[in-house]
Amino acid sequence: MSSSDTPLRDVPSTADRGEGKRPSGRLGRLVLKELRETLRDRRTIVTLLVMPVLIYPLLAVAFQRFLLTSLSAGEEKSYVIGVDSEMNLQVLARQLRIGEEGLQRDPAEVRKALSAISLVARTDENLERHVVDSTIHLAVIERRTRPEQDQGLRSPRVWKLVYREGSRPSEAALHYVESRLNKVNELGLNEQLQRLHVTASMPAVTMREPIGYSGAPVFSLAALIPLILVLMTVTGAVYPAIDLTAGERERGTLETLIAAPVPRLGLLLAKYVAVLTVAMLTALVNLAAMTITAQSTGLGASLFGGGLSFEVVANVLLLLALFAAFFSAILLAITSVARSFKEAQAYIIPLMLLCLVPGVLCLMPSLEFSGWMAVTPLVNIVMLARDLLEGGVHPGLASAAICSTVLYIGAAIAVAARIFGTDAILYGSQATWTDLLRRPEEPCNVASIATALLGLAIMFPCYFVLANSLARSPELPMNQRLLVAALITIAVFAGIPSGLATIGRVRWSSGLGFARADWGALLAAALLGVSLWPLAHEVFLLSVKLGMASLGDQQREAVEGLLRQFQALPLWFVLATMALVPAVCEELCFRGFLFGSLRTRFSGWATIAMTALLFGVFHEVLSAGRIFPSTLLGLALGFLRLRAHSVVPCMVMHALHNGLLLTIGYHREALASRGWNYNEQAHLPITWLACSVLAIVLALAILWNRTRPRPANTPQPAES
Repeated sequence: MSSSDTPLRDVPSTADRGEGKRPSGRLGRLVLKELRETLRDRRTIVTLLVMPVLIYPLLAVAFQRFLLTSLSAGEEKSYVIGVDSEMNLQVLARQLRIGEEGLQRDPAEVRKALSAISLVARTDENLERHVVDSTIHLAVIERRTRPEQDQGLRSPRVWKLVYREGSRPSEAALHYVESRLNKVNELGLNEQLQRLHVTASMPAVTMREPIGYSGAPVFSLAALIPLILVLMTVTGAVYPAIDLTAGERERGTLETLIAAPVPRLGLLLAKYVAVLTVAMLTALVNLAAMTITAQSTGLGASLFGGGLSFEVVANVLLLLALFAAFFSAILLAITSVARSFKEAQAYIIPLMLLCLVPGVLCLMPSLEFSGWMAVTPLVNIVMLARDLLEGGVHPGLASAAICSTVLYIGAAIAVAARIFGTDAILYGSQATWTDLLRRPEEPCNVASIATALLGLAIMFPCYFVLANSLARSPELPMNQRLLVAALITIAVFAGIPSGLATIGRVRWSSGLGFARADWGALLAAALLGVSLWPLAHEVFLLSVKLGMASLGDQQREAVEGLLRQFQALPLWFVLATMALVPAVCEELCFRGFLFGSLRTRFSGWATIAMTALLFGVFHEVLSAGRIFPSTLLGLALGFLRLRAHSVVPCMVMHALHNGLLLTIGYHREALASRGWNYNEQAHLPITWLACSVLAIVLALAILWNRTRPRPANTPQPAES
């Protein structure tokens, strides 16, 4: 195996072991070294401090000019009013003239005011559409009503006034017409009182009908802010990333660093922390400059719905930190391939242009933050920041955006670790991106950390988009929905890990956990599968009490509806699609593929915790409020996997757990008639919980006596 095939192990060097130095201390010194070199450069200082101080005051002046221009445009006295028929146009023109004459005595002023009004008849066209696209400012439509006539009173003509909400010219035209018609009403009322001496009716009644800007949105300046902040953060991170990778190689110092008695992954992490620190400083300075400028110029209330509060600023800063972490990893992965400063710049320019795409998207208020955007890199952060600034964020989409970005960060760091310091980069041979997908020459025992992180970065967005698409298709029959859900589970949780294992020549027996299981492990798995659900139920109720999950009337009605649809299907079909398939595929992914990969670098308990948390996050995406019960189940499954050294008992436990809950729901009425009443909103009887705890203790005792933990000495797989 060549040196390029040697895995990037984070193993302490002989110098570390001999001197008793901690790797964390060495990493800190490396980070300080990289930061000192980066912050000494004048270009970094200019990007970090000078540009924000100059840019945001200039932007404030531009925004103020824009607002003044919009305000003056809104005060224009020239309006185009569309009427639904020629006859109604004549009636409306007469009423507006009467109202204008009642407001102004000077005939010259009356003629001047009426000349600014353009009445057009649109007999066969959609007036609302013309209001939306601003062809006309106001639409006047007669309502076809037949009010009762009493004592010879004249029936009022009811006008529906359709205007575009948020448009200053449209609202000004609305006020103009309403004020004139109100004067007509006043004059007509006085006339009727004088003639009849009775209570009079109004000759013209108006009805407002605002049109939202879904068809032609009103531009929001707040949508520019995320784009500006993202671009400034990117600008601050680009130069340090190029200088610390391609710059090192061009200066001839990268070979010296790689030859030092320091783990290669440690060098990469030091450079990553340095780039991330500069990116975060840039984001912090830019956000501070934006906040100070907005507050000092009084633009905060005009640009942001609800004002620029401390909570909004803090949330945007957290999003910028997440974006900086993601983009720093992407930059390191790209610039590590470059062999010169100029080559790195050529790679970065397309990436900078790509960053403009989500910024342009967020300038379209009609574009809603939907499911696929929550898992699209860059787009999710920009759209989430826009919604934060405008005052409305969907919690589920926000969680999906944050979780997916964290997974993308891990995948990008893993890719950078495979590229950084390889022979092709050090000695100038031709290296391509296809080298990352090259299959190893020898079989591997387990998948590498890079492969596992790449798999997570692929699985999460695929599962999120597909699961949400299925949830938005209630018109499908329940049997088809269950079948499609099973196929999605197979494709995501079994297809992707199996495909990556095949590409990486990973042995299925060790890499996916398909090893022979002891009968004691299978017995413990069966006991845990039928006894763990009461504790999971209590954990869910605790999360509801703490406000971390909800169990409202709408959720209960949805569950009731699903159970009724399940009862119309054969029980074996429900168990096969919702118990057996998810158990086999999810365990193949979490306790097989991911567990085996993480176990090569982390301790057994750390691996159990990480896979359980990932298991809970994936289930939270499917159904809000399931993260804590699913994480509890994941902890038990991880411990079973650690002791049994096989994924088969985990599949058994998972299938029994799911199957038992589905069977209880399927036969709920029959069980309730026999006194076994199970209520999702109430605590279970103490006897049920006691039996559950006894069965869990017995299962753990069997598992402890019949199995032994295996040390984490599995060799790291070769990486090409």
